[in-house]
Amino acid sequence: MKLRHFYTSLMLILLTALSAEAQVTIAPTTLFLDNHNKFGTFLVLNGSNQTQEVSIDFMFGYPASDSLGHTVMMYGDTLDAARYSIAKDMRGFPRTFTLAPQQRQVVRLTVRPRSDRDDGMYWTRIKTTSNPATQAIGETSQNGVTAQINFRFEQITAAFYKKGKVTTGLDFKGLEAEVDSTGGHIYADVERTGNAPYLGSIFLEIQDTGGNTVAQGQSSTTVYFDDTRSVDFDASDLEPGTYTAKVTFKTQRPDIPQEQLVQAQPITQTTTFTIR
Repeated sequence: MKLRHFYTSLMLILLTALSAEAQVTIAPTTLFLDNHNKFGTFLVLNGSNQTQEVSIDFMFGYPASDSLGHTVMMYGDTLDAARYSIAKDMRGFPRTFTLAPQQRQVVRLTVRPRSDRDDGMYWTRIKTTSNPATQAIGETSQNGVTAQINFRFEQITAAFYKKGKVTTGLDFKGLEAEVDSTGGHIYADVERTGNAPYLGSIFLEIQDTGGNTVAQGQSSTTVYFDDTRSVDFDASDLEPGTYTAKVTFKTQRPDIPQEQLVQAQPITQTTTFTIR
């Protein structure tokens, strides 16, 4: 019983500490710089009740997809980093600082890209790490068991640098639909065109044989290289029969101002599937 009480107390400590740390927020989550404006800022706000130690770092990475179209982050891609990364070209001030509860800090960024860069879009991930400035959490039970816990909370945001003329776009290479016990799934194989990542959204519409819309879906997406993107829909109310899935990619997102996005013509493709 004493051991159970100890672990219950430890879990409460963990949950409390995680809740406090999670209140360190960053805005905006995407920054755009270009060869005319090589400076930018973002805000770090400590909404927790603990003083936080914060550090800023830069690393190359991008979202890709696994075999099921689920998004995974790719790091350690040295070949593409040599071509597209600006992680070593970014400077931030301050790189380390302390924030009291409810305090905020403006972080200023500048990019100094190599002069031999071709026209196109380059990028880095900004890693903002925060942890309480207090000592490690300690808890000792009556049987002498001691726990020492230090929390480090990492938030990853993106910074892009546009040089010269940037273009983007997508072409469909394939489109498949399936329905299983977990719901409906659409898989779009796409090829990226242009010299910039595609930042936009996927729009899905499911129609029955009468042309009636019976399900819809939408999600933000990014396509850095040729890849597969997926979007799910609720198929629980669909009757047995044949349906048409209409998928559209557009360069618009709710989290990024439209004027910051590299624009491209929408593309649409359809496929059919059957529920038995």
